[in-house]
Amino acid sequence: MNPNKPNVGGGRYEDAEPNFYEELGETAETSGLPDKLTKEDIQPKPGDPESTQIILQRHGAYERSRDSENVGSLPPESAQAEYEAALKYFESYFAFLNEEERQNVEIIIVSSDTQYFEGGRRSLETASLAQRAAEEVLKKYGIPTENIINNTGRLSGDGQPRTMPKLREPNFLNESPDFLDFMLEKYGDVNLDFWLAFEEDRHKDMREQMGAEGPDEIADRTAFTIRVLARYAEAFHKASPGKRLIIWGSTHYDTISPFVKRDVFGEPKEKQLLVDYGGGLTIDIDPEGMATTELGDKKYNVAVKREMPNS
Repeated sequence: MNPNKPNVGGGRYEDAEPNFYEELGETAETSGLPDKLTKEDIQPKPGDPESTQIILQRHGAYERSRDSENVGSLPPESAQAEYEAALKYFESYFAFLNEEERQNVEIIIVSSDTQYFEGGRRSLETASLAQRAAEEVLKKYGIPTENIINNTGRLSGDGQPRTMPKLREPNFLNESPDFLDFMLEKYGDVNLDFWLAFEEDRHKDMREQMGAEGPDEIADRTAFTIRVLARYAEAFHKASPGKRLIIWGSTHYDTISPFVKRDVFGEPKEKQLLVDYGGGLTIDIDPEGMATTELGDKKYNVAVKREMPNS
């Protein structure tokens, strides 16, 4: 490995000029597709009894400086923003339902297990804020906080969000030092050019030669995670007729964007799709097991039992 390489860790470098992506000529206006997922795309929709809503959310803004004692963690203002956004979601979701229906909603909170260097776990922290917001709304309506399945012992863990390794940041950062060194030599730092080259898989031959994970493999594991969660939801509804289920998953830009580009929009890697901090999407699974998401005022199919939708 290169002893002079910069300290690198997970997290996409985004300090770019606001018009950077517009200059690429790949915007919502020209492609007809959204070019960014925001918090507004995470919309509460209870659906019919025995339906499920899966949220895939990017973590909140976090401290990147290794000189900070809070490196990798959400600073107070970011944590507050993510808590308030989650609170708004749960308040809106439960407001759609009558008193009896509210009692029959259960919630699971899952998260990436990524740690930033030896510091904070930004996705886990974001998920914990969502869990706290859900607990507050349940208490408001007199619903036991055991309606959050994490609190019941029915999931392995300590009552906190259940971590899922397949939701973690790109594995090559920690598991493929040769490819990381190659990319650093090519681009000088973990900067925007570095990430664009990785997302577009410009060095696929070298990446595969070095055994590093690429954007398609990341999309594969995100799709796999969604299928696992959908299978859990199917089993849950068989065991709990008449209930609704919310699965809240906090993860990363790097897992959401390639999955949505490929498996939802059917677009190539060169399509630029940003994901705001705290932004993401909701996947709605109806009682018949059909899954859809609404992005940019358009509804898309989402595969929960097969590899590729919209094909």
